[in-house]
Amino acid sequence: MASEKVLVVDDEPHIRQALQAALESDGYVVMCAENGKDGVDKCKAFKPALAILDVRMPVMDGHMASIEIKYDDELKDTKIIFLTANTDDDSRNYGLGHGAEMYLNKPFNVDDLLMRVGGLLRPSEGAPSAAAPAPAPEKARPVDEKARAAYLEKLKKKLGGG
Repeated sequence: MASEKVLVVDDEPHIRQALQAALESDGYVVMCAENGKDGVDKCKAFKPALAILDVRMPVMDGHMASIEIKYDDELKDTKIIFLTANTDDDSRNYGLGHGAEMYLNKPFNVDDLLMRVGGLLRPSEGAPSAAAPAPAPEKARPVDEKARAAYLEKLKKKLGGG
């Protein structure tokens, strides 16, 4: 069985390390990045099957990173899970509106996260050895062009470019 590649993008080192250790113990090949820009660059080189993104990060946030990934012809099939402390509906809807498969909240349960990752990347194997089956992934929504344009405009204003 080929090992699936997973990119973990989070600005908190202890989160990156915990996710990397858990995913590697489950047989995944893992690369980490500390901000959205670094994550997009590593995604282009590493070509993971899945990117796990925080939302609030320096340099480039997770929402913008997900847009960069989903709008790149070579990366558009990369599955995305947002793993974040942002629990508001706007952030969730925005993330899922740009093609993310799941939006999970911190703090998180490692076993639950591994079941969800397995459900996305290894559906034919079923859930890892656990009493409950893996939760069904949230269906990715099509990219909302108006929301993307509004977000980019907001970002430009925030950065003083418009």
